[in-house]
Amino acid sequence: MTRREFFAASAALAASPSLAVSPVGPVRLRLGVISDIHITDWASTEPFKAVLREFDRLGADGVIVCGDLADYGVIPQLEHVAKAWFEVFPDGRGSDGRPVANLMHYGDHDTRGATYRRCKPCVKMFPDEDEMKKVIIRWNDRKALWERCFREPWAPIVHKRVKGYDFVLSHFTQGEEGNERGDNTPGLAEFMAGLNLDPNRPFFHSQHRVYRNTACGPHVWGQEDGSTGALFAAKYPNAIAFCGHSHQCAVNDQCVWQGAFTAIEVPSLRYCVTLGGRENGFSGFDRKTKKLLRTMPAMKVGEGYDLTRQGYFVTVHDNCMVVRRREFKHGVSLGPDWVIPFPAPGDRPFAFERRARTVPAPQFPKDAVVDVKEVRAKDRQGVERDMYELTFPPAASTASTPRANEYEVRVEQQACDVVKTVATRRFYPADYIYGGEREPVCCRMLKEDVPAGLPSRFVVTPMNSYYVHGSPIVTAYADRGNA
Repeated sequence: MTRREFFAASAALAASPSLAVSPVGPVRLRLGVISDIHITDWASTEPFKAVLREFDRLGADGVIVCGDLADYGVIPQLEHVAKAWFEVFPDGRGSDGRPVANLMHYGDHDTRGATYRRCKPCVKMFPDEDEMKKVIIRWNDRKALWERCFREPWAPIVHKRVKGYDFVLSHFTQGEEGNERGDNTPGLAEFMAGLNLDPNRPFFHSQHRVYRNTACGPHVWGQEDGSTGALFAAKYPNAIAFCGHSHQCAVNDQCVWQGAFTAIEVPSLRYCVTLGGRENGFSGFDRKTKKLLRTMPAMKVGEGYDLTRQGYFVTVHDNCMVVRRREFKHGVSLGPDWVIPFPAPGDRPFAFERRARTVPAPQFPKDAVVDVKEVRAKDRQGVERDMYELTFPPAASTASTPRANEYEVRVEQQACDVVKTVATRRFYPADYIYGGEREPVCCRMLKEDVPAGLPSRFVVTPMNSYYVHGSPIVTAYADRGNA
Protein backbone atom coordinates (compact mmCIF):
# COMPACT_ATOMS: atom_id res chain seq x y z
CA MET A 1 0.00 0.00 0.00
CA THR A 2 1.37 3.38 -0.99
CA ARG A 3 0.89 6.45 1.15
CA ARG A 4 -1.65 7.80 -1.34
CA GLU A 5 -3.60 4.52 -1.24
CA PHE A 6 -3.46 4.59 2.55
CA PHE A 7 -5.03 8.05 2.79
CA ALA A 8 -7.62 7.15 0.16
CA ALA A 9 -8.56 4.16 2.29
CA SER A 10 -8.76 6.46 5.30
CA ALA A 11 -11.20 8.75 3.51
CA ALA A 12 -13.37 5.81 2.48
CA LEU A 13 -13.25 4.50 6.03
CA ALA A 14 -14.36 7.81 7.47
CA ALA A 15 -17.35 7.87 5.14
CA SER A 16 -18.42 4.31 5.86
CA PRO A 17 -21.93 4.21 7.39
CA SER A 18 -21.33 0.75 8.86
CA LEU A 19 -18.95 1.97 11.54
CA ALA A 20 -20.09 2.66 15.07
CA VAL A 21 -17.91 5.78 14.98
CA SER A 22 -16.26 7.69 12.15
CA PRO A 23 -12.91 9.44 12.61
CA VAL A 24 -13.20 13.14 13.40
CA GLY A 25 -10.44 15.60 12.59
CA PRO A 26 -7.11 15.03 10.86
CA VAL A 27 -4.69 12.25 11.70
CA ARG A 28 -2.93 13.43 14.86
CA LEU A 29 -0.52 10.53 15.25
CA ARG A 30 0.69 7.60 13.17
CA LEU A 31 2.14 4.46 14.73
CA GLY A 32 3.66 1.27 13.44
CA VAL A 33 3.10 -1.56 15.91
CA ILE A 34 4.85 -4.94 15.79
CA SER A 35 6.19 -7.46 18.29
CA ASP A 36 8.46 -10.45 18.78
CA ILE A 37 10.85 -9.81 15.92
CA HIS A 38 13.32 -12.43 17.28
CA ILE A 39 16.42 -11.28 15.44
CA THR A 40 19.10 -13.98 15.17
CA ASP A 41 21.73 -12.68 12.72
CA TRP A 42 22.11 -9.74 10.39
CA ALA A 43 20.30 -11.52 7.55
CA SER A 44 17.25 -11.97 9.77
CA THR A 45 16.85 -8.18 10.03
CA GLU A 46 15.66 -7.93 6.40
CA PRO A 47 11.94 -8.42 7.19
CA PHE A 48 12.25 -6.01 10.13
CA LYS A 49 13.84 -3.37 7.93
CA ALA A 50 11.23 -3.90 5.22
CA VAL A 51 8.43 -3.24 7.71
CA LEU A 52 10.22 -0.19 9.10
CA ARG A 53 10.50 1.15 5.55
CA GLU A 54 6.78 0.63 5.04
CA PHE A 55 6.06 2.46 8.27
CA ASP A 56 8.33 5.24 7.02
CA ARG A 57 6.39 5.46 3.74
CA LEU A 58 3.17 5.72 5.71
CA GLY A 59 4.54 8.57 7.78
CA ALA A 60 4.87 6.84 11.17
CA ASP A 61 5.68 9.16 14.06
CA GLY A 62 6.81 6.23 16.19
CA VAL A 63 7.25 2.46 16.11
CA ILE A 64 6.25 0.19 18.98
CA VAL A 65 7.96 -3.20 19.28
CA CYS A 66 6.52 -5.12 22.23
CA GLY A 67 9.68 -7.00 23.16
CA ASP A 68 11.63 -10.09 22.11
CA LEU A 69 14.08 -8.18 19.99
CA ALA A 70 17.11 -10.49 20.39
CA ASP A 71 16.06 -14.11 19.92
CA TYR A 72 18.78 -15.76 22.06
CA GLY A 73 19.13 -12.83 24.44
CA VAL A 74 22.71 -12.08 23.36
CA ILE A 75 24.38 -8.74 22.77
CA PRO A 76 25.25 -9.19 19.05
CA GLN A 77 21.57 -9.71 18.23
CA LEU A 78 20.51 -6.52 20.02
CA GLU A 79 23.25 -4.70 18.14
CA HIS A 80 21.72 -5.98 14.87
CA VAL A 81 18.32 -4.58 15.93
CA ALA A 82 19.81 -1.16 16.62
CA LYS A 83 21.83 -1.16 13.42
CA ALA A 84 18.70 -2.00 11.41
CA TRP A 85 16.73 0.75 13.15
CA PHE A 86 19.29 3.44 12.36
CA GLU A 87 19.73 2.16 8.81
CA VAL A 88 16.06 2.97 8.14
CA PHE A 89 15.78 5.93 10.53
CA PRO A 90 19.20 7.66 10.60
CA ASP A 91 19.49 9.78 13.75
CA GLY A 92 15.92 8.72 14.58
CA ARG A 93 14.39 10.48 11.57
CA GLY A 94 12.28 9.34 8.67
CA SER A 95 13.09 9.82 5.01
CA ASP A 96 11.31 13.20 5.02
CA GLY A 97 13.20 14.40 8.08
CA ARG A 98 10.41 13.98 10.64
CA PRO A 99 11.31 12.53 14.07
CA VAL A 100 10.40 8.85 14.49
CA ALA A 101 10.22 7.72 18.10
CA ASN A 102 11.85 4.46 19.12
CA LEU A 103 9.13 2.83 21.25
CA MET A 104 10.82 -0.56 21.59
CA HIS A 105 11.45 -2.36 24.85
CA TYR A 106 12.95 -5.59 26.15
CA GLY A 107 10.98 -8.86 26.23
CA ASP A 108 11.73 -12.14 27.96
CA HIS A 109 13.96 -13.41 25.15
CA ASP A 110 16.09 -10.32 25.64
CA THR A 111 16.65 -10.38 29.40
CA ARG A 112 15.88 -13.92 30.54
CA GLY A 113 19.05 -15.18 28.92
CA ALA A 114 19.93 -17.81 31.52
CA THR A 115 17.42 -20.18 29.95
CA TYR A 116 19.09 -20.10 26.58
CA ARG A 117 21.76 -22.66 27.45
CA ARG A 118 19.03 -24.95 26.09
CA CYS A 119 18.96 -23.08 22.78
CA LYS A 120 20.88 -25.26 20.32
CA PRO A 121 21.72 -22.47 17.84
CA CYS A 122 22.96 -20.32 20.71
CA VAL A 123 25.13 -23.14 22.05
CA LYS A 124 26.49 -23.67 18.55
CA MET A 125 27.29 -19.96 18.30
CA PHE A 126 28.88 -19.85 21.77
CA PRO A 127 29.94 -23.41 22.73
CA ASP A 128 31.89 -22.25 25.78
CA GLU A 129 29.48 -21.37 28.60
CA ASP A 130 31.79 -18.82 30.17
CA GLU A 131 32.16 -17.07 26.82
CA MET A 132 28.39 -17.17 26.36
CA LYS A 133 27.83 -15.44 29.70
CA LYS A 134 29.93 -12.54 28.48
CA VAL A 135 27.40 -11.82 25.73
CA ILE A 136 24.10 -12.75 27.42
CA ILE A 137 22.23 -9.52 28.00
CA ARG A 138 20.99 -10.58 31.42
CA TRP A 139 24.53 -11.07 32.72
CA ASN A 140 25.61 -7.67 31.48
CA ASP A 141 24.59 -4.08 32.18
CA ARG A 142 21.36 -3.94 30.21
CA LYS A 143 21.05 -0.19 30.84
CA ALA A 144 24.48 0.61 29.43
CA LEU A 145 23.92 -1.80 26.54
CA TRP A 146 20.62 -0.20 25.53
CA GLU A 147 22.07 3.29 25.77
CA ARG A 148 25.06 2.33 23.64
CA CYS A 149 22.95 0.61 21.00
CA PHE A 150 20.00 3.01 20.76
CA ARG A 151 21.67 6.28 21.85
CA GLU A 152 19.01 7.16 24.41
CA PRO A 153 18.56 6.89 28.20
CA TRP A 154 17.23 3.62 29.61
CA ALA A 155 15.22 2.83 32.73
CA PRO A 156 12.99 -0.15 33.62
CA ILE A 157 9.96 2.07 32.93
CA VAL A 158 10.21 4.83 30.33
CA HIS A 159 7.94 7.79 29.60
CA LYS A 160 8.02 9.44 26.18
CA ARG A 161 5.84 12.05 24.49
CA VAL A 162 5.18 11.83 20.78
CA LYS A 163 3.24 14.68 19.13
CA GLY A 164 1.56 15.43 22.43
CA TYR A 165 0.63 11.83 23.31
CA ASP A 166 2.05 9.99 26.31
CA PHE A 167 3.75 6.60 26.01
CA VAL A 168 4.77 4.44 28.95
CA LEU A 169 7.06 1.52 28.08
CA SER A 170 7.62 -1.30 30.58
CA HIS A 171 10.79 -3.26 29.88
CA PHE A 172 10.77 -6.96 30.78
CA THR A 173 12.95 -7.13 33.89
CA GLN A 174 12.70 -10.64 35.26
CA GLY A 175 14.95 -11.19 38.25
CA GLU A 176 14.58 -7.78 39.84
CA GLU A 177 13.30 -7.61 43.39
CA GLY A 178 9.54 -8.07 43.34
CA ASN A 179 9.63 -9.49 39.81
CA GLU A 180 11.36 -12.82 40.20
CA ARG A 181 9.12 -14.53 37.63
CA GLY A 182 9.01 -11.64 35.18
CA ASP A 183 5.23 -11.35 35.15
CA ASN A 184 4.80 -7.84 36.57
CA THR A 185 6.34 -4.36 36.50
CA PRO A 186 7.61 -3.27 39.94
CA GLY A 187 7.02 0.42 40.62
CA LEU A 188 4.54 0.97 37.80
CA ALA A 189 1.79 2.38 40.04
CA GLU A 190 4.15 4.94 41.57
CA PHE A 191 5.61 5.80 38.16
CA MET A 192 2.16 6.36 36.68
CA ALA A 193 1.04 8.49 39.63
CA GLY A 194 3.99 10.81 39.04
CA LEU A 195 3.02 11.54 35.44
CA ASN A 196 -0.23 13.42 36.19
CA LEU A 197 -1.86 12.18 32.98
CA ASP A 198 -4.96 13.89 31.61
CA PRO A 199 -7.80 11.42 32.39
CA ASN A 200 -9.76 12.62 29.35
CA ARG A 201 -6.98 11.91 26.88
CA PRO A 202 -5.76 8.49 25.75
CA PHE A 203 -2.27 7.39 26.60
CA PHE A 204 -0.37 4.34 25.37
CA HIS A 205 1.29 1.60 27.36
CA SER A 206 3.36 -1.26 26.03
CA GLN A 207 4.70 -4.34 27.78
CA HIS A 208 5.74 -7.79 26.67
CA ARG A 209 3.39 -10.19 28.42
CA VAL A 210 -0.37 -10.29 27.90
CA TYR A 211 -2.55 -8.31 30.32
CA ARG A 212 -4.30 -11.11 32.19
CA ASN A 213 -7.77 -12.11 30.97
CA THR A 214 -7.92 -9.39 28.34
CA ALA A 215 -6.85 -9.66 24.68
CA CYS A 216 -7.42 -13.14 23.22
CA GLY A 217 -9.26 -14.23 26.37
CA PRO A 218 -8.36 -16.21 29.47
CA HIS A 219 -6.76 -19.19 27.70
CA VAL A 220 -4.07 -17.41 25.69
CA TRP A 221 -0.49 -18.30 26.55
CA GLY A 222 1.91 -15.90 28.26
CA GLN A 223 -0.17 -13.74 30.60
CA GLU A 224 1.16 -11.43 33.31
CA ASP A 225 0.09 -11.80 36.94
CA GLY A 226 -2.76 -9.31 36.52
CA SER A 227 -1.24 -6.40 38.43
CA THR A 228 -0.86 -4.04 35.47
CA GLY A 229 -4.35 -4.74 34.21
CA ALA A 230 -5.75 -4.22 37.70
CA LEU A 231 -3.95 -0.87 37.98
CA PHE A 232 -5.33 0.33 34.65
CA ALA A 233 -8.81 -0.95 35.43
CA ALA A 234 -8.86 0.92 38.74
CA LYS A 235 -7.31 4.23 37.71
CA TYR A 236 -6.66 4.51 33.98
CA PRO A 237 -9.69 3.70 31.79
CA ASN A 238 -8.05 5.86 29.11
CA ALA A 239 -5.15 3.38 28.71
CA ILE A 240 -4.52 1.90 25.25
CA ALA A 241 -2.34 -1.06 26.20
CA PHE A 242 -0.28 -3.07 23.68
CA CYS A 243 1.32 -6.45 24.45
CA GLY A 244 3.08 -9.25 22.59
CA HIS A 245 4.58 -12.56 23.71
CA SER A 246 1.76 -14.93 22.71
CA HIS A 247 2.32 -14.67 18.91
CA GLN A 248 -1.43 -14.80 18.18
CA CYS A 249 -2.60 -14.14 14.62
CA ALA A 250 -4.20 -10.74 14.11
CA VAL A 251 -7.02 -12.40 12.14
CA ASN A 252 -8.54 -13.25 15.52
CA ASP A 253 -10.84 -10.34 16.41
CA GLN A 254 -10.32 -11.13 20.08
CA CYS A 255 -6.87 -9.56 19.74
CA VAL A 256 -8.59 -6.31 20.72
CA TRP A 257 -10.39 -6.20 24.07
CA GLN A 258 -12.24 -3.49 25.93
CA GLY A 259 -13.18 -3.73 29.55
CA ALA A 260 -12.16 -1.17 32.13
CA PHE A 261 -9.39 -0.17 29.68
CA THR A 262 -8.38 -1.20 26.13
CA ALA A 263 -5.84 -3.97 25.44
CA ILE A 264 -4.48 -5.09 22.08
CA GLU A 265 -2.45 -8.24 21.48
CA VAL A 266 0.25 -7.61 18.86
CA PRO A 267 1.19 -10.52 16.56
CA SER A 268 4.75 -11.59 15.94
CA LEU A 269 6.68 -10.34 12.96
CA ARG A 270 8.65 -13.62 13.02
CA TYR A 271 5.96 -16.32 13.26
CA CYS A 272 2.41 -16.74 14.54
CA VAL A 273 0.52 -19.48 16.39
CA THR A 274 -3.10 -20.29 17.18
CA LEU A 275 -5.18 -20.84 20.27
CA GLY A 276 -5.16 -24.41 21.60
CA GLY A 277 -7.73 -27.16 21.42
CA ARG A 278 -8.33 -27.19 17.66
CA GLU A 279 -7.54 -30.37 15.76
CA ASN A 280 -5.12 -28.69 13.38
CA GLY A 281 -3.97 -25.74 15.51
CA PHE A 282 -0.43 -25.03 16.67
CA SER A 283 0.09 -23.91 20.26
CA GLY A 284 2.04 -24.77 23.37
CA PHE A 285 -1.14 -26.18 24.88
CA ASP A 286 -1.48 -28.60 21.98
CA ARG A 287 2.07 -29.87 22.42
CA LYS A 288 1.28 -30.72 26.04
CA THR A 289 -2.00 -32.46 25.17
CA LYS A 290 -1.18 -33.90 21.76
CA LYS A 291 -2.77 -37.26 22.59
CA LEU A 292 -6.13 -35.51 22.90
CA LEU A 293 -5.83 -34.00 19.43
CA ARG A 294 -5.56 -37.00 17.18
CA THR A 295 -7.13 -36.21 13.88
CA MET A 296 -4.94 -33.89 11.79
CA PRO A 297 -1.36 -32.64 11.68
CA ALA A 298 -0.84 -29.12 12.97
CA MET A 299 -0.88 -26.31 10.46
CA LYS A 300 2.58 -25.35 9.34
CA VAL A 301 2.81 -22.21 11.43
CA GLY A 302 5.08 -21.50 14.35
CA GLU A 303 8.85 -21.31 14.53
CA GLY A 304 10.66 -22.57 11.46
CA TYR A 305 7.87 -21.69 9.00
CA ASP A 306 8.38 -18.35 7.29
CA LEU A 307 4.75 -18.03 6.21
CA THR A 308 3.41 -14.81 7.66
CA ARG A 309 4.65 -11.55 9.19
CA GLN A 310 1.96 -9.55 10.91
CA GLY A 311 1.44 -6.24 12.68
CA TYR A 312 -0.60 -3.04 12.76
CA PHE A 313 -0.57 0.48 11.43
CA VAL A 314 -2.47 2.86 13.71
CA THR A 315 -3.81 6.33 13.05
CA VAL A 316 -5.03 8.47 15.94
CA HIS A 317 -7.82 11.00 15.40
CA ASP A 318 -9.61 13.40 17.74
CA ASN A 319 -12.25 10.85 18.74
CA CYS A 320 -10.83 7.43 17.94
CA MET A 321 -7.94 5.41 16.63
CA VAL A 322 -8.02 3.21 13.55
CA VAL A 323 -6.05 -0.04 13.72
CA ARG A 324 -5.20 -1.60 10.37
CA ARG A 325 -4.26 -5.27 10.52
CA ARG A 326 -1.52 -6.00 8.02
CA GLU A 327 0.17 -9.12 6.68
CA PHE A 328 3.49 -7.71 5.55
CA LYS A 329 4.96 -10.71 3.75
CA HIS A 330 2.16 -10.74 1.18
CA GLY A 331 0.98 -7.15 1.56
CA VAL A 332 -2.65 -7.92 2.41
CA SER A 333 -5.21 -6.90 4.99
CA LEU A 334 -6.02 -9.41 7.74
CA GLY A 335 -9.58 -8.20 8.24
CA PRO A 336 -11.71 -5.12 8.71
CA ASP A 337 -10.08 -2.23 10.54
CA TRP A 338 -10.78 -1.76 14.23
CA VAL A 339 -12.13 1.73 14.89
CA ILE A 340 -11.71 2.21 18.63
CA PRO A 341 -13.40 5.30 20.14
CA PHE A 342 -12.05 7.29 23.04
CA PRO A 343 -12.94 8.16 25.61
CA ALA A 344 -14.55 4.73 25.40
CA PRO A 345 -18.34 4.84 25.90
CA GLY A 346 -19.88 2.99 28.83
CA ASP A 347 -20.99 0.14 26.56
CA ARG A 348 -17.59 -0.54 25.12
CA PRO A 349 -17.86 -1.46 21.44
CA PHE A 350 -14.98 -3.96 21.63
CA ALA A 351 -16.06 -5.73 24.79
CA PHE A 352 -16.29 -9.42 23.89
CA GLU A 353 -19.87 -9.74 25.14
CA ARG A 354 -21.02 -6.79 23.07
CA ARG A 355 -19.17 -7.97 19.97
CA ALA A 356 -20.77 -11.39 20.33
CA ARG A 357 -24.15 -9.65 20.13
CA THR A 358 -23.33 -7.26 17.30
CA VAL A 359 -20.85 -8.97 14.94
CA PRO A 360 -22.76 -11.06 12.38
CA ALA A 361 -22.16 -14.77 12.26
CA PRO A 362 -20.34 -16.06 9.16
CA GLN A 363 -22.58 -17.83 6.67
CA PHE A 364 -22.05 -20.47 4.00
CA PRO A 365 -23.13 -19.85 0.41
CA LYS A 366 -26.75 -20.91 -0.12
CA ASP A 367 -25.76 -23.84 -2.35
CA ALA A 368 -22.97 -25.10 -0.05
CA VAL A 369 -22.72 -28.86 0.48
CA VAL A 370 -20.29 -31.14 2.32
CA ASP A 371 -18.46 -33.78 0.33
CA VAL A 372 -17.59 -36.83 2.47
CA LYS A 373 -15.22 -39.61 1.48
CA GLU A 374 -13.24 -42.28 3.26
CA VAL A 375 -9.46 -41.85 3.14
CA ARG A 376 -6.32 -43.27 4.63
CA ALA A 377 -4.37 -40.34 6.10
CA LYS A 378 -1.83 -39.50 8.78
CA ASP A 379 -2.97 -38.31 12.18
CA ARG A 380 -1.21 -35.74 14.39
CA GLN A 381 1.43 -38.27 15.43
CA GLY A 382 2.12 -39.27 11.82
CA VAL A 383 0.30 -42.62 12.02
CA GLU A 384 -1.86 -43.60 9.06
CA ARG A 385 -5.50 -44.06 10.09
CA ASP A 386 -8.87 -44.63 8.49
CA MET A 387 -10.68 -41.30 8.35
CA TYR A 388 -13.62 -39.42 6.92
CA GLU A 389 -12.50 -36.42 4.90
CA LEU A 390 -14.96 -33.54 4.73
CA THR A 391 -14.60 -30.86 2.07
CA PHE A 392 -16.83 -27.79 1.87
CA PRO A 393 -16.72 -24.21 0.58
CA PRO A 394 -15.55 -21.47 2.94
CA ALA A 395 -18.16 -19.42 4.74
CA ALA A 396 -18.89 -16.19 2.89
CA SER A 397 -16.84 -13.13 3.72
CA THR A 398 -18.54 -9.86 2.81
CA ALA A 399 -18.60 -6.28 4.04
CA SER A 400 -21.44 -7.15 6.41
CA THR A 401 -20.54 -10.75 7.23
CA PRO A 402 -17.09 -11.61 8.63
CA ARG A 403 -14.96 -14.54 7.63
CA ALA A 404 -15.22 -17.76 9.59
CA ASN A 405 -12.53 -17.80 12.23
CA GLU A 406 -12.94 -21.57 12.62
CA TYR A 407 -15.36 -24.44 12.00
CA GLU A 408 -17.10 -26.89 14.29
CA VAL A 409 -17.89 -30.38 13.02
CA ARG A 410 -20.37 -32.55 14.91
CA VAL A 411 -21.20 -36.18 14.28
CA GLU A 412 -24.87 -36.87 15.04
CA GLN A 413 -26.59 -40.25 15.19
CA GLN A 414 -30.29 -41.01 15.13
CA ALA A 415 -32.05 -43.68 17.19
CA CYS A 416 -35.78 -43.57 16.45
CA ASP A 417 -36.80 -39.99 17.29
CA VAL A 418 -33.66 -39.26 19.36
CA VAL A 419 -30.69 -37.44 17.83
CA LYS A 420 -27.50 -37.33 19.85
CA THR A 421 -24.03 -35.90 19.26
CA VAL A 422 -21.33 -38.56 19.45
CA ALA A 423 -18.29 -36.46 18.51
CA THR A 424 -17.42 -32.77 18.19
CA ARG A 425 -14.22 -31.34 16.73
CA ARG A 426 -13.00 -27.80 16.01
CA PHE A 427 -10.82 -26.89 13.02
CA TYR A 428 -9.11 -23.85 11.60
CA PRO A 429 -9.23 -23.35 7.82
CA ALA A 430 -5.87 -24.14 6.27
CA ASP A 431 -5.24 -20.50 5.33
CA TYR A 432 -6.49 -19.12 8.64
CA ILE A 433 -3.35 -17.09 9.22
CA TYR A 434 -3.85 -15.08 6.02
CA GLY A 435 -7.19 -13.58 6.98
CA GLY A 436 -9.41 -15.21 4.38
CA GLU A 437 -10.32 -18.51 2.78
CA ARG A 438 -9.39 -18.76 -0.86
CA GLU A 439 -9.85 -22.52 -1.26
CA PRO A 440 -12.32 -25.17 -0.11
CA VAL A 441 -11.98 -26.14 3.54
CA CYS A 442 -10.85 -29.68 4.28
CA CYS A 443 -10.97 -31.43 7.65
CA ARG A 444 -10.89 -35.03 8.82
CA MET A 445 -12.58 -37.14 11.49
CA LEU A 446 -11.29 -40.52 12.66
CA LYS A 447 -13.51 -43.31 11.45
CA GLU A 448 -13.28 -44.94 14.88
CA ASP A 449 -14.89 -41.85 16.42
CA VAL A 450 -18.11 -42.60 14.54
CA PRO A 451 -19.80 -45.58 16.21
CA ALA A 452 -21.35 -48.14 13.89
CA GLY A 453 -24.87 -49.41 14.13
CA LEU A 454 -26.91 -46.20 13.78
CA PRO A 455 -27.30 -43.77 10.88
CA SER A 456 -24.95 -40.81 11.25
CA ARG A 457 -24.54 -37.40 9.71
CA PHE A 458 -22.02 -34.55 9.79
CA VAL A 459 -23.04 -31.05 10.86
CA VAL A 460 -20.55 -28.33 9.85
CA THR A 461 -20.91 -24.89 11.40
CA PRO A 462 -18.87 -21.72 10.80
CA MET A 463 -17.93 -19.58 13.82
CA ASN A 464 -16.64 -16.06 14.20
CA SER A 465 -13.96 -14.98 16.66
CA TYR A 466 -16.55 -14.66 19.43
CA TYR A 467 -17.80 -18.25 18.98
CA VAL A 468 -21.08 -17.13 17.41
CA HIS A 469 -22.33 -19.88 15.09
CA GLY A 470 -23.65 -19.34 11.59
CA SER A 471 -26.15 -21.64 9.93
CA PRO A 472 -24.76 -25.16 9.45
CA ILE A 473 -24.59 -27.33 6.39
CA VAL A 474 -25.63 -30.91 7.10
CA THR A 475 -25.06 -34.18 5.29
CA ALA A 476 -27.74 -36.81 4.82
CA TYR A 477 -27.86 -39.70 7.30
CA ALA A 478 -25.87 -42.74 6.22
CA ASP A 479 -24.57 -45.96 7.72
CA ARG A 480 -21.02 -45.16 8.77
CA GLY A 481 -18.47 -46.09 11.39
CA ASN A 482 -16.55 -49.19 12.42
CA ALA A 483 -18.22 -52.49 11.69
